[in-house]
Amino acid sequence: MKKFKTKKNNKKIFLVFFILLCLLLFIWLSFKKVSNSYDNFINLLFDNTNFNKKNEFKIPSIPSSISFIFNDNKFLKKEKIILQNDKEYIYIYNTHDKEAYHDNTTVLDTSKALSSNLKKLGIYSLVEEDRVSNYKHLGLGNYEISRKFILNMKDKENILYYVDIHRDSVNNTTIEINNKKYAKVMFVLGLENPNYMENKKIMEKMHNYLNTNYLGISKGIYEKQGKKVDGVYNQDIDKNVILIEVGGIENNYEEIHNSTEILALMFYYILGDRNEQRS
Repeated sequence: MKKFKTKKNNKKIFLVFFILLCLLLFIWLSFKKVSNSYDNFINLLFDNTNFNKKNEFKIPSIPSSISFIFNDNKFLKKEKIILQNDKEYIYIYNTHDKEAYHDNTTVLDTSKALSSNLKKLGIYSLVEEDRVSNYKHLGLGNYEISRKFILNMKDKENILYYVDIHRDSVNNTTIEINNKKYAKVMFVLGLENPNYMENKKIMEKMHNYLNTNYLGISKGIYEKQGKKVDGVYNQDIDKNVILIEVGGIENNYEEIHNSTEILALMFYYILGDRNEQRS
């Protein structure tokens, strides 16, 4: 009889221990989700991207533990919105594909880095495989050739943004933020495009986002027109044709890659706002 009671007591002790273990596991997982704020999530993706001091990444306030447990937060909602249509892309191309940096990497490498970082955030993108330089023998200008690329994509794909990546030809294009070096970026706007104000609104939103979160990384919007410049840059095709100068001749791939991380974040939040307005 005593032996039977001992076995029964052992079962009770084991059951209580098991319940306590499950409870502790639940508490630990809940705490882990709460502590995993948005900035930590991005740090995980982008290898300790800066989020402090004056260049702090601006994020919504962290939701309560309950909202984290049930995935009820803005970050996940935005990600879901972006992923809802797998036929929407950001199209990345290079009108001046021969532009190179200090270490002989080119704007094509910049385009691929941006595409890779967009993918980390669940945003689909396409990097143009063809080269504008392959068609220079036809006697066409660079923007005439890239225009054909854009129109070809516009007919076949659902493109969210057409992003023309360039490299600036000036010096002083590096900025250090919290002990990490970045290549400065600049947006170029063609004033000879009759609809340039629509393009400008998009660029202003992007510029403001960048400098709000990474003070000084964006040099602003360079408005161009007149002789010896294109003045349109194919931005008459769509208000979402965006020309971005990423770094200059003094930059290297590491600095360029760091900046494409920030550009990917920029597109992530721009797209999130865009889709929230449409819904």
